[in-house]
Amino acid sequence: MNHNIEPDLVADVKEVASKLGTKILSRSEYFQHGRYTAYQIYNGGRTWADICHTAGLETKKKEPVSDEEYFSRLKTTFKTLGRYPKVSERKKFGLNFSKRRYATLREFLLKAVSLGHVPNLFDDNFKEENKEIELTLMDSTRPRNESSEQDKRLIPPIPIKTKRARWERTGVEGFPYAPHDELGVVGLFAILCSKRIIRWQILEMRGGKGIDITCYDDVMNKNIRVELKHILSKGSWNHRLEDLDFVVCWENRWPDFPKPVIALAEIVKEK
Repeated sequence: MNHNIEPDLVADVKEVASKLGTKILSRSEYFQHGRYTAYQIYNGGRTWADICHTAGLETKKKEPVSDEEYFSRLKTTFKTLGRYPKVSERKKFGLNFSKRRYATLREFLLKAVSLGHVPNLFDDNFKEENKEIELTLMDSTRPRNESSEQDKRLIPPIPIKTKRARWERTGVEGFPYAPHDELGVVGLFAILCSKRIIRWQILEMRGGKGIDITCYDDVMNKNIRVELKHILSKGSWNHRLEDLDFVVCWENRWPDFPKPVIALAEIVKEK
């Protein structure tokens, strides 16, 4: 645990929790009501759990449900119903796994059948139609962090004809080198959103004047206005603060910026 946490930060976290009347505080709730930015929160490698622990609070972090737990729930459901659950019954029986894990209920059931967790009730036509799914099920449902060596993509070489000087690695598949302008921030930001590393969905992007992007925050369940910057600094700022909710940048050189900031360099460092 990192104990190097400023008393003012701890006091502000406590104050936000007190205003909300809770002892369990999420990061999104704090960023919505607190004074400190994401850059300040994670400065020095500390975590949100460290800060909450110091403040005497709990976090809202949810532990992921394992495949074995889902299979156990399916077996219980099968005994209760005498059949496979319907799609409309998934939530009722705790089978609301993400599409990143199993794209459909059918794929999940096929996996469960192949492992012997439930009897095979599929008819021959269904099995023939889904033979390709059965053959590729292990690959299609493998968690992102368990990809095989042969699936890992090579880091492409730096182009020979380039004027760019810095080629810092990100560790992000599909975007191996750090962005060197705002357009690069757009690309990396979109990938992190698609991988749910940032729990936002991009709704609208705009060029020219005005705020760059409108996103939907999956945690707060609302639309937010986001300005993108390569380097956030006082000298490069040219927007009214009341027109935006968040700033996303590669690097934050304005630590006391009055709005919440997400620095992508810090996020990829934590991956």
